Amino acid sequence: MDLLIGIISVIVIVSLFWQRQELKKFRVTQYETASLKVGKEIKIVLISDLHSFTYGKDNEPLLQAVRRAAPDLILIPGDLIVTKKTEKYETALRFLRALSKLQVPVFFSNGNHESKAQRQDADSYAAYQRYRNEMERLGVTVLNNQSRIIQAGGTSVRISGLELPLSCYKKGKKPYLKEDGIKKLLGSASKEHLQILLAHHPAFAGQYAAWGADVTVCGHNHGGLVCIPGLGSVISPQFIPFPKYDAGEFTIGGRKVYISRGLGTHTFHIRVFNRAELVVISIKPGQDAGMEVSK
Repeated sequence: MDLLIGIISVIVIVSLFWQRQELKKFRVTQYETASLKVGKEIKIVLISDLHSFTYGKDNEPLLQAVRRAAPDLILIPGDLIVTKKTEKYETALRFLRALSKLQVPVFFSNGNHESKAQRQDADSYAAYQRYRNEMERLGVTVLNNQSRIIQAGGTSVRISGLELPLSCYKKGKKPYLKEDGIKKLLGSASKEHLQILLAHHPAFAGQYAAWGADVTVCGHNHGGLVCIPGLGSVISPQFIPFPKYDAGEFTIGGRKVYISRGLGTHTFHIRVFNRAELVVISIKPGQDAGMEVSK
């Protein structure tokens, strides 16, 4: 019995140490795709679910990875913060200040944590308003059910940010969004421009593609926290087992959806076979190639 207890204790200690080390690491995942709407390669960095997390001093390793990617656009589909941890909003702002020095357009749309923080009856309301004002002062374009048309690498790009109702994030309940829900919030997708959509929740990936997004970027599921090799992600933040859209690249009706495993954690600080990631997407001219090139 003593031997069994000793073995279990060693396993627990080793597991805890491994997790502690694992949460200090992230990887860069690169994808390539193509579009007939693109005249010259566009490189996108996708940053999702940072949750005021830091890698090294002032997130310098993460910033170095962004610099090396040399993006034309930086897209953040929500959850840079944790709603109730208002004292850590400044951590997210320090990261945004450093990003702003790269002189690359940064586009942001709310995740569920920002949507909750901005409610007038929330304890976080005043702190979040200060945070949001500083974010915009830094030059971050906030798109909550709004769109902007820009030029990127000589290509006309329409970037839209979708803020979903908080009812879409209820735990223990399968996410639901009316069939015409996106159109009611954002209007019609652009057929003329390369249409990019920031949408925090990946559960509606099929609807994003059907709406007309050529490229959609998502986060939220944190890759399912725990992954089983060969089976995939175990559970979503809504406690839905084995979510279909957990992480990676998906092709739906010829359109692309990219779902990040996220960079931070909250509440459950674990990652098993599911390393945090910074995503880099290259969109090249021509017919869709749609393949992951490295991990």
